[in-house]
Amino acid sequence: MWILSLALILACAADTTDDRRTDLLDAVARYADPLGLAWDSTTTQVAWTDLNGDGRDDALVHLTNTDWCGSGGCTVLVFEQLEGLDAEEFGRFRIAAEISHVAGPVTVVEGRGYWRDLVIGSDRGLRRLRFDGETYPVSPARGVRLDGPVKGKTLFADGH
Repeated sequence: MWILSLALILACAADTTDDRRTDLLDAVARYADPLGLAWDSTTTQVAWTDLNGDGRDDALVHLTNTDWCGSGGCTVLVFEQLEGLDAEEFGRFRIAAEISHVAGPVTVVEGRGYWRDLVIGSDRGLRRLRFDGETYPVSPARGVRLDGPVKGKTLFADGH
């Protein structure tokens, strides 16, 4: 009996994860389609982490096809996961930032506010991006230069 219960729990968890990814990809499409930029869900990398301390995993979406990449790197979209009335009105995910020219790892580190900072690898080295209350800077070039390694949760370690 307990094996059946465990199977049901795992099936429900998988359904929730699949629903979450589907909802996220719908949000990416709502963001990208009006811009006329192509993207492919099969080559899009997604990383989940709680960026704003609300207990829900937000999503970083690394778009690596030619419409989203240039000589300085590719684009990472940051989506905040919503719930309740906000999710009913705006969808489960809301775009929080578009960061271009990402050429290396993305590391989530503690920040000054309730949103965590992102340390982004770029063609100019490591840069710390701080959430300003509305968004992150649009490019690592607008971040604070760092000289050494950082401690945090590293996402997209290979830059792709």
